[in-house]
Amino acid sequence: MGDEGTSGMKITDEFKQTLARIREVLDSGGEWSIFNSVPAGVHRRPELDAPEEYLDFLSAADGAVMGSVVILDRKFAERSQALISPGMVKVPEDPGDWFVVGKVNENPVLANRRDGSIWTYPDMLTSWWESRRFERVADSLAEFVSEYGLGPGYLRITGAEESDQ
Repeated sequence: MGDEGTSGMKITDEFKQTLARIREVLDSGGEWSIFNSVPAGVHRRPELDAPEEYLDFLSAADGAVMGSVVILDRKFAERSQALISPGMVKVPEDPGDWFVVGKVNENPVLANRRDGSIWTYPDMLTSWWESRRFERVADSLAEFVSEYGLGPGYLRITGAEESDQ
């Protein structure tokens, strides 16, 4: 697979260091560790038919829970691909072009296998399988995590209250 010309961020060394710093803070205890986790990455590259960037992410963190924004670990990712089986959910192209990388609340987050872009069902008032909206939210997984898991887009994408820390 490799780089197919994605314009967004990539899983860089700087991004991996950010995840490591967050892991240290969470491992030190405190209230942040209750609803968040960034486990250590996998040592061996998983035998998983997944986008390259997601496999790179797994080397930095085997999944991540950032409140209501979750990037699946390798075991859940394998099982979650059934969510995009024909007839299960509407995606704009062939279900084989998509890979479930996570969720926001209960809405799946999918990576487009062709360009690495990240898509989800942003309507928080409708069950995702009934949603008429399926939208591109980031150019890459790293951009999605930075903007919505760790950044200013969290409240917007989760529909959380302004007081949510």
